[in-house]
Amino acid sequence: MAPKKELSAKRVIKIVLICIVVGFFLFVFFLFQTCKTKSTNIGNKDPFKDLIGKELVLKRPVRLFMEKYPTRKSFPYVMADTNLYSWQSYTSALQATEPEIKLSDSIQENSKVVFEKATQYTNGVSGFSRSKLFGTLTSTEGKTYQVEMQWGELNSNLPWEGSDKAYRFELAPWQTERDTASYYLPTAQWW
Repeated sequence: MAPKKELSAKRVIKIVLICIVVGFFLFVFFLFQTCKTKSTNIGNKDPFKDLIGKELVLKRPVRLFMEKYPTRKSFPYVMADTNLYSWQSYTSALQATEPEIKLSDSIQENSKVVFEKATQYTNGVSGFSRSKLFGTLTSTEGKTYQVEMQWGELNSNLPWEGSDKAYRFELAPWQTERDTASYYLPTAQWW
């Protein structure tokens, strides 16, 4: 039988340092995962599942904005009209001393948009969630734009079902009547 090794002071210090280094990296990893914005595919949830992959004809003109830091680089344009909740924040951002958004183009009614995906984003710090659609907008002149559109707002007056939150959706540019139903969307998770 082999004799047991004694724990020397040098070995104890080495073990403690390894534990501190590993603990520090785990702390940084979990802090990063907690604070980063998380996303979840909601293309299979109502009301989005009826929009994905379908050609939608715009009933009203829309404006395109370009953000300095778009949500996805492959979709540099933000589509909005005066009926969307995000309209006021985009137009207010244009008035900033150093705007991080600029007005790009105006698109007429009868233009067509096809959305490829819908994603729910949840901010890691505030916990605020927003849903966005991503797709291709084709103007009546035939020019195409890769666009994103923020659509929907949390309705805090409605009861929550479990962890899902109740959302209401404003009149979208392709709609003639606003959908008054409430929808329950999941909060985005880590993975």
